[in-house]
Amino acid sequence: MAFSDFKTVSEVQKKFGIRYMHKDFVASENSIPSAHFLQEFAFTQEHFDVFASEATRCQAIIYPILREVYKAYADDYALWIEKSIAHDETLSRRGL
Repeated sequence: MAFSDFKTVSEVQKKFGIRYMHKDFVASENSIPSAHFLQEFAFTQEHFDVFASEATRCQAIIYPILREVYKAYADDYALWIEKSIAHDETLSRRGL
């Protein structure tokens, strides 16, 4: 079965034994950022053009926020940073 043979997500799930469950897996909590984070964030906004590009927004704004929030969940969850996901020829366009 080639990549183009899959017509629905459920077909991929069945072929690869993927179980899908929709639910909130992280409980939402109010939290106060650390003083260090707030100082660094203010510095970034003052001294960098954070709207220069998507990469700038990711590195200067989005990632620091994710990292600060992640600290509360680090013992239970992994935060992937540009980690590759392996695939085989079946799910690769090169396999067509």
